[in-house]
Amino acid sequence: MHETYPATVGQLSVWRDIEKMPPERRWEANLVFVWDLPAGAWTEDEIWDALGRLGMRHGSLRTTYELDAGGLPRQHLAAGTAAEVRDAVRQGTAAIADLAAMETAELQRAIDATAELPWRTWILTEAGLPRQVLVVVNHMAADGAAMLLMRDDFERLLRGETLPPARGPLEMALDQQGAGSGRLRTAERYWRRTLDAAPKLAPGTPQGPPLGATLHTGIPMPLTHEGAAKHEVSTASLILAAYYTALREVTGEQAQLLYPMSSNRYDDEHAAVVTSLNQWTPLLLDLEEPFADLLTKVHWKSFNALKNGVCSPDAILTIRSEHEQAGGDPGYYYNPILAPPGFPSEDTVVPPSLEHYEPARTTGPGFYVIARGLTSLDLIVRVHRPGWTAQSLDRVLARMQSTLAESFGGHPL
Repeated sequence: MHETYPATVGQLSVWRDIEKMPPERRWEANLVFVWDLPAGAWTEDEIWDALGRLGMRHGSLRTTYELDAGGLPRQHLAAGTAAEVRDAVRQGTAAIADLAAMETAELQRAIDATAELPWRTWILTEAGLPRQVLVVVNHMAADGAAMLLMRDDFERLLRGETLPPARGPLEMALDQQGAGSGRLRTAERYWRRTLDAAPKLAPGTPQGPPLGATLHTGIPMPLTHEGAAKHEVSTASLILAAYYTALREVTGEQAQLLYPMSSNRYDDEHAAVVTSLNQWTPLLLDLEEPFADLLTKVHWKSFNALKNGVCSPDAILTIRSEHEQAGGDPGYYYNPILAPPGFPSEDTVVPPSLEHYEPARTTGPGFYVIARGLTSLDLIVRVHRPGWTAQSLDRVLARMQSTLAESFGGHPL
């Protein structure tokens, strides 16, 4: 029987973003990751089979989407066996030496989740032996946290473990249509209150060119976690507070509207689900204290904001449109992708470095900071909103660098 199910609000949120993209830019819905293979002599067949079984564990990896009469996506489980998943996602084998070119080329090859499984994979070899797996996934199927879950499950499957099917987005969607709908209404009220109180955009501000920068802070993740623990806040809150402090200093405006990304993985029911759960949530900060004094306030204010991360994207679109049509500030976005304490990491502080680049993506937030912390902390920034220059962006990053370095008792690097 050909059955379809409603999309989750997370899937629908991504779909609404994809709809806005010109057809030639829909590759911007792709995520790309490279997984190192665990120690061992793995054959290509073993790797492909583990990837097929990974798809059977997580329903979103064998799901395609069909549009209903109103243009809304509905989920359909399109592949029923591990062999079918394996054959659908297997792209071939390439040399690690070709990785950089492959990453760019395959990231920019869109995945049509209405016609094919929403991910694809390659084995990368060195001296003829498998060493890595390249994975490209449509954001409808997974977010950054889900990719970490996929990698961990892949390694366990490769080692021969048997993993049962995990809870998937079908069950989540049915809950959101029923018992969970009250949470959606609460989030809408929070959004409206927050945006009604947010600052206005200065009229007539000129639009600058697209800007991109990556700050390699040189701070190992254990020290970043140490700085957060010293103040009894989360590492994500520590970086967010440094972000707010830098914006406040560089813009000269105390009130700032931020949009932290909510992972929506705060309970056992959702923690291990592979799907796209990430959604933005608004956070209005208007604090005059120095960094050390405002840090706890930022932590708890963001905690409250993130509780409202599950929301209907269509209802939120209406609220945001009203806000921006009235001259409301579009806000500053923040996405922490941070390995937890204990993750294998760098252990030596190195001098920071700053790289500028021309952003390839032309859609999405106008000012977007990704805090990527696996072994050490990097801040990746894309900017295409009025009022910003390369010089003012560099000032924000320099201020964040010094604040974070000081947070663990070190000196600005």
